[in-house]
Amino acid sequence: MAYQFWPSLYKKRYYKTLDSLSTGNYKCEPELLYLQQILKPDSVFIDIGTNKGIYLYQAEKVITTGKVIGFEPNRSLVNYIKPLFPKAEIYPLAVSSQSGTAVLNIPKKGNSLQDTRASLEAMGEDVEKVEIQMVALDEFAKEKQWSKIDVVKIDVEGHEFDTIKGCAEILKTIQPIFIIEIELRHAHYPIKDIFDFIIGFGYEVFYFDRKTLKTVPFDYNQMADFQKDDYLNDFNLYINNFIFIPKGI
Repeated sequence: MAYQFWPSLYKKRYYKTLDSLSTGNYKCEPELLYLQQILKPDSVFIDIGTNKGIYLYQAEKVITTGKVIGFEPNRSLVNYIKPLFPKAEIYPLAVSSQSGTAVLNIPKKGNSLQDTRASLEAMGEDVEKVEIQMVALDEFAKEKQWSKIDVVKIDVEGHEFDTIKGCAEILKTIQPIFIIEIELRHAHYPIKDIFDFIIGFGYEVFYFDRKTLKTVPFDYNQMADFQKDDYLNDFNLYINNFIFIPKGI
């Protein structure tokens, strides 16, 4: 009822945990605090894989004169977040290495769908397959004439290497900060390759330390130590978001 008639009230209640992220007892991604550290009122923030909008919510706390942009191929999630973020530009598209059509795999759980776990990557047979449109961010940014991009967050359930390949021109020229979810359990490619690809454009890699709330240099060989099975679902220990910052910033 609140969502339908008072979306602003529903929004405040739904995202209330993001207003008091507690160091040492995180209930959601600590990188949301890092996002607030680096954004400015005039920043342009792009959220690829908006899901239910927690990064959009965090970004709009800071951005007043810039832009908050989201990409989400799952129509049910787009329909959910659009009324909550009327000032954001939300596009019902997947972001990949090229433009065209693709199949979004939405895993099933009992009689329902796990909308928030959908991926362009194969996920077995127990899924619902939905045809969606995808774009390369380089092409889309050129079409929209986006010459300023400050931060890009990518969370696409294993499709991140294809997504970043479609950002090659942006990596080369605009050089925003990238926050990318990369997980051993979802990657269908050699982990080293995505790090080498981005580093090749003059970037350095970091992770966000949960105690100091600062970025710390990261080497992909540390990945297994950061993503132990025992750490899964513990935001204080499990690190799956990696921060790529152009040298010199």
